[in-house]
Parts: sequence; structure tokens; C-alpha cells
Amino acid sequence: MNTMNSMSKELLNKKPLLGVVGGMGTQATAAFYEKLHSQQNVTKEQDYIDVLLYSIPSTPDRTAFITGQSTENPLEHLIKAAQTLEEAGATCIAIPCVTSHYFYMDLVKEVNIPILNMLDETAGFVSKKSIKKVNLLATDGTIKGRVFHSVFENNGIEVSVPSKENQCKLMAMIYEIKRGAAISQEIINTLNSISDDALKNGAEADILGCTELCIVANKSSPRFINTLGLLAGSALRQVGNTEQ
Repeated sequence: MNTMNSMSKELLNKKPLLGVVGGMGTQATAAFYEKLHSQQNVTKEQDYIDVLLYSIPSTPDRTAFITGQSTENPLEHLIKAAQTLEEAGATCIAIPCVTSHYFYMDLVKEVNIPILNMLDETAGFVSKKSIKKVNLLATDGTIKGRVFHSVFENNGIEVSVPSKENQCKLMAMIYEIKRGAAISQEIINTLNSISDDALKNGAEADILGCTELCIVANKSSPRFINTLGLLAGSALRQVGNTEQ
């Protein structure tokens, strides 16, 4: 840790440094970094933002804990990662995992640097679009924990969720991607079909409330609101990328 502290004093603190708590899952983290890259417009390599990634796929399953299927609390792992990034010189933190935001209020108490909030960023975006009803495509943990519901409802936005059958399909899809499955046409078609059902029931947009689903949507329809892209934009504004 002394070596990292020395490095941060000499190098990292010369400009803002984005810390990323990643690995939940690994493909979503890779997709987030790609979005960070693609949203920057630079004239030379040195103009890209500095990023410090701490990938912790060993973090206990967030959904399993929230739904009572496991007693392993992920919060300790999240705190350790956030504190490690702060000690290494990060000036703000992004967590490209929606379900982890269930622990957001407890986590922010443990560090002295800002932790970006995907939920607030997404609700703000939806409000600006004057959307009044959304369909939330997310993990069982996100839905049971109401991590998105409360933020949307506070902004006057109605939230619907998939049917039990479609939710089971979503969860199977999410865990396949977490295991490293390729994004097949079948997966894309399933997501589009679930979205079609929601739009028939009055939803104006689909919220990709799980970052694994954001990977699918990259190869699918533009009708989805991509939370990974919104988090990337928020991160770039926070660290002062003036090209945004």
C-alpha cells in the first residue's frame, strides 16, 4: 500500500482519477470501460481520463443476499474496494453494477470521495425525456430491494416490472452472461420480446437496470435506456473531461 500511496502522490494526483469497483460482472465492467473510451473525444492518447480499476468478481452474490437466499453480505467487499481506491488516489468512484447500489447509502459513509449514483443519473435522464412510465429490466435483487423504484417514484415516474415468467428468463440471461456466455441471437430476441410485452402494457421505455443487460442491448434495439452509458457520461463529467 505504501508503494501505491507514493505513486498516487507523484503521478495520480496530477489530474482527477476515476476509481472503478468492477467485476460484478466482468463483461459488464469491460463494457463500461469501452463506453468511457467511446464517449471521449480527444486529440491525443494523453488526453484520456486516468482510470484505476479494482475488479472483485469474488464479491458475494448481491441478489442472493437481498432476496434472503444467502447470508453472505457483499457490503464488506464493496467497502474494502472503495477504501482501497481512495487510498490509491481516486478522486471519485463508479460502480458499474446496479444491484450493488442497494448498499449505496452504507457505502458512501465509509469513504471521503464521491461515489457516483447510477440510480439518480438514470432517473434524471428519464425525467428530462418527460417519460412517465418505464419498464424495469433488472435482477430479482434490484426489484425486491426497490433500489430503482424509490428513485423513479420520487421523480413522479411509474415503474412496471416483467411478468414472473419473463423475470425468470431475464435472470437466466443475466447469469449466463456473468458466466461468460456469448451474446447469442437467442438472447437478443428474448430481451426484445420481453420489451415488446412491456411496451404493449403502456411503458414508454425500458430501463436496463442490470449492467449485463446493457451488453445485450449494445447488439439490440436503441429503444432501451442504457444505464452503463449514463454512468460513463456521469463519470466523465465528474473527473472534468471537458469534451463531454
